Amino acid sequence: MGLDRERIMAKIGYIREQVASISELLKSKKKEDILMDPWLVRGLKYSLQTAVEAMIDLAYHIAAKKFGHAPGDARDAMRILFEGGLITRDRLTVYSAMIGFRNRVVHGYQEVSAEKVYEMARNELGDFEKFICEIGAVLEEGENRTNDGR
Repeated sequence: MGLDRERIMAKIGYIREQVASISELLKSKKKEDILMDPWLVRGLKYSLQTAVEAMIDLAYHIAAKKFGHAPGDARDAMRILFEGGLITRDRLTVYSAMIGFRNRVVHGYQEVSAEKVYEMARNELGDFEKFICEIGAVLEEGENRTNDGR
């Protein structure tokens, strides 16, 4: 069985939804107001964490279905995408750092400061769209094959 286009599109939609929500929060609140409100910081953490998890899910799915490799972990999944030519070496480094952020949020709650969460939200949201654009090549391949009758 090949790539599940519906699943991929749902994950992409989820990532974009999280990014849009974070962007809206950053536009509507001052940094100090966000950092002083533990619920807003928790919400940012959760949105960032789950957006990264959706990226990881996509990487696992593409690695398994397109490249025939069952990744050992999230970074391995990204490595497979790199070796398959979907993402660049520079982006592999960025996505590995995002996975590290997610791991710290999930496994070491105290290790991620509110300031770090805010900075990631403020400065690194564009990385999600870059990932989506890079993996979009697999969707285009599937469309081209369907349109060509192959």
